[in-house]
Amino acid sequence: MKFEPAARKFKPAANFEFKWILLTVLPWLLIPVTYLVLTYPPVIASQGIAHRIFYFHVPIAWVALYAPILATVFAVLYLMRRKEIYDIWSIASIRVSLLFSLAVVISGPLWAKTEWGTYWNWKDARLITFFILLVLIISYFSVRQIGENIEKKATQGSVMTILISVASLMTWFSIRWFATDTHPGPVVDTLSTKIRMSFWVSVLAYHFLFLTLLFLAVRLELITRWLRKIEADKFLEMDERI
Repeated sequence: MKFEPAARKFKPAANFEFKWILLTVLPWLLIPVTYLVLTYPPVIASQGIAHRIFYFHVPIAWVALYAPILATVFAVLYLMRRKEIYDIWSIASIRVSLLFSLAVVISGPLWAKTEWGTYWNWKDARLITFFILLVLIISYFSVRQIGENIEKKATQGSVMTILISVASLMTWFSIRWFATDTHPGPVVDTLSTKIRMSFWVSVLAYHFLFLTLLFLAVRLELITRWLRKIEADKFLEMDERI
């Protein structure tokens, strides 16, 4: 099938839709949500104030695990239909997943050090699988730099995306399959009403943030490819004149 360059049809200033106004407003929900989780739910006595990291770390980790699955959906669609727009959505999802994954490996050790006395436990299956996930995501961008052929890059990226989603699923299931001395298993249903309500509000807010960043990442990728197309057309025009 013919590779259809989405950049040819893209116009940066065209079709400014209501969704962009909405997506501009949604991230600001993080301000009242942050205030809520820092002041409303009670502190767990055994963890102290460090318990507040829970309201940031867990929602961020969930998004970091969901984003590769979404990216894989677009990657598979690209492999089936060879339309560039699917590759754009896939790479945008992986970019946002990288941001959230880095936030996880920053917030997690801070919480772990306070709660369990160690920043990292190499015997913890979910930490190992998440580390593999992060390495694969970083490797993804290296793979995308190999070669000059756009279609080949997109194909290689799509295959890498599938591998990333496997690591994501491994992390998700390791939480339920493997017990460790550090990480607890699923605990949401055991939380008090105030803690559980605050947690779900935070989850919702960070998913809104994810959607906002995803749309921005897609638009950035479109603009980048559009500029490359303009530059390529200029060189082609110069060659024809020569």
